[in-house]
Amino acid sequence: MLHKVSDNANGKPVWPNMHEALMELHEILHEWCQAAANTSEALERLRSHHLTRRSTGSVCGPNNAGTPIRVPFLKIPLKAGYVEAAQRDIEEIMRPSAPLAQRWSSAKRRQAARRTLLGLMRLYCADLLEEFERAVDARVSWMLANREEVNKALQGGIRPERLEYLIQEAADTAAQLGSAREHLSLLIRENYPMGLTGGQDA
Repeated sequence: MLHKVSDNANGKPVWPNMHEALMELHEILHEWCQAAANTSEALERLRSHHLTRRSTGSVCGPNNAGTPIRVPFLKIPLKAGYVEAAQRDIEEIMRPSAPLAQRWSSAKRRQAARRTLLGLMRLYCADLLEEFERAVDARVSWMLANREEVNKALQGGIRPERLEYLIQEAADTAAQLGSAREHLSLLIRENYPMGLTGGQDA
């Protein structure tokens, strides 16, 4: 006990509380999955509106298959900056900056850089870490590539074939996020029963 207090007073880097860090990571994924579901719902409503109108013969007859779909009342834009904020939050949890007391020493900075959740996950749950990173990278890439187009589509229309592609890609990347979240949830439940007290666990 006294040794730990002394270490903290001297600014010695310590390993992160893995339970707490994993819980934060899970909440970020939970929020992201909800946002992804909202995006998919908006795209599905765009398609559903088009198919409903086409079935009544009011829009897109045989000679208008390429007519852009437009739903003026549907405005659920993808928030600018959401992906970037999520990435920053994840980076801060996975690789937090060294405390001020440790930054004066290059050795302590290096120690702090090694004692991260990323390092713990690489050791204890490498498969989950790989799945998580792959899911996040896929969703980020899709969002950055298509965010502007999706927003424009929800307000100004989009061609049916392009909409189908966006829906499928959105569903695939959302499913990857959901799978990573579920496996992270399983890891937490198996290793940290409800009611477990906090503290350094690694």
